[in-house]
Amino acid sequence: MAKIGLNNLKWGVLSEVGETITYGAMQSLGKAVSCNVSITNNSAVLYADDAIAETDNTFSNGTITLTVDDDGDTVFAPLLGHEIDSVSGVMIRNKNDVPPYVGVGRIINKMKNGARLFKVEFLSKVKFGEPSQESNTHGETTEFGTQQIEGTIATLDSGEWSKTKTFTTHSAALEYLASCFGQTITAETFSGDGTTAAYTLAHTPATIFTVTINGAPTTAYSVSGTTLTFDSAPANGAVVYISYGYNA
Repeated sequence: MAKIGLNNLKWGVLSEVGETITYGAMQSLGKAVSCNVSITNNSAVLYADDAIAETDNTFSNGTITLTVDDDGDTVFAPLLGHEIDSVSGVMIRNKNDVPPYVGVGRIINKMKNGARLFKVEFLSKVKFGEPSQESNTHGETTEFGTQQIEGTIATLDSGEWSKTKTFTTHSAALEYLASCFGQTITAETFSGDGTTAAYTLAHTPATIFTVTINGAPTTAYSVSGTTLTFDSAPANGAVVYISYGYNA
C-alpha cells in the first residue's frame, strides 16, 4: 500500500453535551499541502512477583500539524475563536479569545495492488492554537509560502478520539466524511426534457458528491440555494442523478 495524495481537509465545531455529540457545518480548511498526526500513548508498567503483570499503552493525546495553501481570515477566525468586524472586515485577535473544540477530517488517496483507494481519517476532538507567522521578501526566484497550524487531539467523554474507513471511490469517501460531521446524505433523480436546465432539490446542499447525466459524471453546473443549474439543459429523456449532503 502506498499513500499518494491528500485532499478535502474539513472541520466543524464540536458540541459535546454528555453523550450527545454534534458538529457544526462542515467547512473547508483550504487546499491540503501536508498533514502530520503524532500520537502519545500512556506508558505504565506494573511489576509483580519480579515480572511484568500489567501494562497500559492506551491513547493519551496527540498533535495534528496541518499545512494549507492559504490562511484566509474567514477560515482561521472561527477556528481560533477570533471575530471579524462586520463593518470593516478586519479580523481582531484578542488574548481572551478561546478556540473551540472541533472535529477534523481528511481523505488520503492510496494505491494498493494497482487499485486506487480512498481512506477517510476523522479526529473527533481537536483544539487548534494560534499559528506562527513567517514572511519572506521576493528574491530572484519565486518561492511559494504556506500556512502551518497545530492542534491538540483529545478524547470525547466516551473515549473516542478517531475513526477511519476506506472506500473504492472518492465520492463514497466524501459522503462518509460528510456524515462524520452530521450531514444527511440523500440522492434525487430527475428526467431531462431538453429545455430545463435548473432543477430544484428538496434540501439546500452543503456538499455535492455526484452529479451524472445518463450515468456520465459532470461538473458543468452551479448551485444556488436549493437550485442546481446545468450549463446546458440535459437532453429529453436523460436521467439526471444528484447525490448530496445537507445539514438537517
